[in-house]
Amino acid sequence: MTAMARPRHELTVHRRCRGIDRVEQRIREVGEQAGQLVARRVGGPLPLVEIALTDRKGVISLVQQADVALAGSGVSWRRRAVGRVLDHWSVRPLAGTALTPSGALVAIDATRHRNLRELDRTLVHELAHCVQLNLPGARERHIAYLRQQYAITEHSTTDEAAYERLIDVREQQAENLEVLARQLPKGH
Repeated sequence: MTAMARPRHELTVHRRCRGIDRVEQRIREVGEQAGQLVARRVGGPLPLVEIALTDRKGVISLVQQADVALAGSGVSWRRRAVGRVLDHWSVRPLAGTALTPSGALVAIDATRHRNLRELDRTLVHELAHCVQLNLPGARERHIAYLRQQYAITEHSTTDEAAYERLIDVREQQAENLEVLARQLPKGH
């Protein structure tokens, strides 16, 4: 008699700040269901996803670290420093998604998600990006874009503009999918 293989969990949650017990509990409660809803709607598989619960600075830092690591060797330090400054001037992110060598990272500013319904919408939104970046060819295209952004390789401005339009389309799709959060069980 052979033992049945345990189902592979696709979401791993890590805490990087304090006072977020409800947020962590909610993600553990609905994370896999949210991932399944999104994967069905987008039409692709959910990769292995690591969810990091952090603060605003942590979201920016973790996503940028993942992007730089994935871009590979030869990252322009000047470009990296400029990107860091611009990230701090940008809109305060509630969350961010980045590819990793084994799947995807979702960094969530847990300190700004006290309302569980808002957390559900953010989780669905970011998991949509994970699935989008896991579609055939998407990972390679995103890595090529990162390599261009970090001045490792050159792209034509036409290619860059086309990929940035695709980013806008993905963002709109993720926003539209936030309604799937209504299908998740009510929080306690």
